[in-house]
Amino acid sequence: MKVESITLMFLALCIFLSFYFTFLSFQMIDDTFKKQLVVLAASSLITGVVIFACLTIYVGIKKTLSHVEDQLIEGEE
Repeated sequence: MKVESITLMFLALCIFLSFYFTFLSFQMIDDTFKKQLVVLAASSLITGVVIFACLTIYVGIKKTLSHVEDQLIEGEE
């Protein structure tokens, strides 16, 4: 499985969890549980975005370094 597809699946999971926790917060009667679910939803969304950004940067650096490595190998020949 490619890193790009894993990244997109993880981002989709975090976004789904964020919406799910938000939906549950609307169903709760107690304000304390509502606030905790909203915090969980926000932290899930933020975690997904941060990990998506980190993995995107990782993939970009990996592609750039492999391209530079290919150029160095061609230059030696």
